[in-house]
Amino acid sequence: MEAGGQTYSVLVNTEVRDKMMKEINLLSEVFSVSKSDATVILVRLRWNSFKASDLLVDNKDKFLAELGLARVPNSNSSGRETTTLPDGDGDYLVSTPFCSHKFSTTCWSEYLNDALVKTKKETGLIISCLSQGCVASVGPDTIEKLTNPVKEMYEGWLLESYMECHKATIQWCPAPGCEYAILLKNDTYEVDFGVVCLCGHTFCWKCGLESHRPVACEQASVWLTDLLDQSRTVAWIHANTKRCPNCRILVQKNEDPDYKIMDCICSYRFCWVCLRTAEEHYGNWSCVPVAGPVGETFSRELIQIFRLNLWDARHQEMENAKSNQRFVEEDRIPKLVERCGVSELDIRTLKEAEMLIVQCRQVLKWCCVFGYFMTEDYGSTKMHYLGHQRDLASIMVWNHEMTRRWVIEKALDERNFTCLKHKLETSTTNTGNHFDGFVKDLEEGMPDVYVDGPIIRWECSKCSVKNKDVDKECQLCYAPRESPESSHVPAPDDLGKMD
Repeated sequence: MEAGGQTYSVLVNTEVRDKMMKEINLLSEVFSVSKSDATVILVRLRWNSFKASDLLVDNKDKFLAELGLARVPNSNSSGRETTTLPDGDGDYLVSTPFCSHKFSTTCWSEYLNDALVKTKKETGLIISCLSQGCVASVGPDTIEKLTNPVKEMYEGWLLESYMECHKATIQWCPAPGCEYAILLKNDTYEVDFGVVCLCGHTFCWKCGLESHRPVACEQASVWLTDLLDQSRTVAWIHANTKRCPNCRILVQKNEDPDYKIMDCICSYRFCWVCLRTAEEHYGNWSCVPVAGPVGETFSRELIQIFRLNLWDARHQEMENAKSNQRFVEEDRIPKLVERCGVSELDIRTLKEAEMLIVQCRQVLKWCCVFGYFMTEDYGSTKMHYLGHQRDLASIMVWNHEMTRRWVIEKALDERNFTCLKHKLETSTTNTGNHFDGFVKDLEEGMPDVYVDGPIIRWECSKCSVKNKDVDKECQLCYAPRESPESSHVPAPDDLGKMD
């Protein structure tokens, strides 16, 4: 897990535009075409510079003519000049550099507004002259003659075209309102436990959803768009309705907490707690709840509710980790700078340790969904093994949290971070490696639970898990409880109390 962003970098909007302009300028300089023409060429070829180079080398004039970047026949003037209209409203006539068809800026604005909106999701298209049948291309040279709103719309369209055609290596952060872009290095999709934007949002590079390993993208989408709402509905029905003892229709709980008698549409009246009628209480309202229904359907509903409650609890833990991260960055790091004079590298070490906690909590949250999708093919032993490994991972991240807190507080007390930095770095590395192995094991189907191969293994008499010959204890039955520097670690209270 590389929280420092070694496999990708975060860019601001201007840096993305600079990368786009670099491609345009290079093509313009190498093949002696205008920047406007180079822009049209790259848009048409979906920003494939290699293909553009080949076509320009083969037959430059023919290629430019095909794209509408050459003088259109039967056009009587250069069309590069503009003429002011007599109405004095600031409107004037504009044509492309390749034809003589002149139209007012108002007409151009309406035309381009419609064209850019229609082609917003399309790539490789060329916008042609407003005149019907004219193939002259509209590029930046023409756009520059128009009003600022049109220029801004075109620049936005151009940038989106560039991003869409380079989405394998660069993407906008999907967080609402975020304007950062993520540039993936080395053309690889292996981005550990998700991309971490500077805005704090962590997402999956492949599908754009919240980072969801070890769950596959398709399953994560199904969970977020369907199963999560379904589980919440089941949980609400389970908590707020009961079946009428008379007709078995669901009856919603009365909003008055002191009123226990429910009225069904079949006119039957029964007690919410014990399902008996008012007469059957004999004036004694110390009810004993009746046992819930049994059966496969009810058991499946209870499993859904359990998974939902587990998901919500793990989600809250992740949100708490994010709050602690903000507290450390806004309060603790400035104090460390003031008291200990920490360097930029030290600050990066602290931020990596914090981000790792958030990422680990996110992994544990999505492990709930992983368990939900586990089929019978895994068997009860693998379900037990999943719970065991999840518990170990929870202990690991808790130990890391405690180590981080202890290091920060001790450094503030002693006004020295340097001598403690290695403890934090070691904890971050060990925790990251543990979670990396944990997630990969789940994604590979937990192959070590059942193995039939040449490796010598021994079978536990309690759980039947096959352990490696070097293991002295069963890896499923034995869970080590290590807490580094436990004698110095403060109680796991809120970071806001660490003053």
